[in-house]
Amino acid sequence: MMGEEVEIDCGVVLSIADLGDFYATLLMVVAEGNCIKFNVSKIERIDGAALQLIYSYAKDALKNGHALTWNQPSEAFIRSARLLGLLAVMNLEEHVVDVSR
Repeated sequence: MMGEEVEIDCGVVLSIADLGDFYATLLMVVAEGNCIKFNVSKIERIDGAALQLIYSYAKDALKNGHALTWNQPSEAFIRSARLLGLLAVMNLEEHVVDVSR
């Protein structure tokens, strides 16, 4: 039985200092059988460790047949994911706006 989708607000800044509590929240939601929707709409700064943790969850979720959804990723979040080469593997490409024109 698939649980409900639970939205996790990632806040304005997500850094290595926040990862203990953030990881505990992820584990709790998953242990309850729920899927996670990441609200990254307010992210102004995210460090590599935090992005790697989200990527790790995303990879496992997709491998286990769970949907991976995002609530309006901020430009800063998209930029950080792009720098680490994670846009495609985190299903973020549909949120990228081409401003080169």
